[in-house]
Parts: sequence; structure tokens; C-alpha cells
Amino acid sequence: MMDEDFEDGEDDRRRAEIIRRARVEGIEVAYETALAVCKDAKAPAQAKASAQRTLMQIGGLLDRNERQAEQDKAPHEMSPEELARAVNRLKRSHRTTSEGETAPGNVFD
Repeated sequence: MMDEDFEDGEDDRRRAEIIRRARVEGIEVAYETALAVCKDAKAPAQAKASAQRTLMQIGGLLDRNERQAEQDKAPHEMSPEELARAVNRLKRSHRTTSEGETAPGNVFD
């Protein structure tokens, strides 16, 4: 049986590594692929529309209702995932340059 081949916790570590890679490497591949489709003059309109939506989702430009609901919640009412997203939003909005001035944002902030 396969479960017997794994040491305690090894399956969990493998699963966590796959999830990490999907979030890091997978999002990069998805972004690059969607961008290439959007830039391809010969790509069908439906493919471009799908790629544009993917880029907007990656950039956090969609699901504004969900983000607004999270922003209206007090931190003690948020789930760990909501707290992580809130912290990341705050970090992006308070990025500074080496001179200590607020850095300009971009379309993905």
C-alpha cells in the first residue's frame, strides 16, 4: 500500500510543496501565457477575452465586492486567508522607495 511507503508527515510536506509551486511557478506561467495570448495579433477574440480576464484576476482587479467586504471586516472577524490578503494589500499600498517616498503603484497594486 502506498501510504505505508511514506514516513509520517512526508505526504503532507509533498502536498504543501506542490501547492507552493502551483502558487509561485503556476501563477508565473499563467501570467506569461495570458500575456502572450493578449499580445498575439492572430489569437481568436475569445482566447484574448479569457486571457484578459485571467490577467485581471491575477492582478486582483476582479472580485471587488469580495475585497470590499473583507476591508469592511474587523481583523478579529477575518479568516486567516482574509488576514493574509489584507496584510498583502497594506504592504503593496505602503511600498517605499530608497529615498523613503511612497513608490508609485502599478496596475497590479
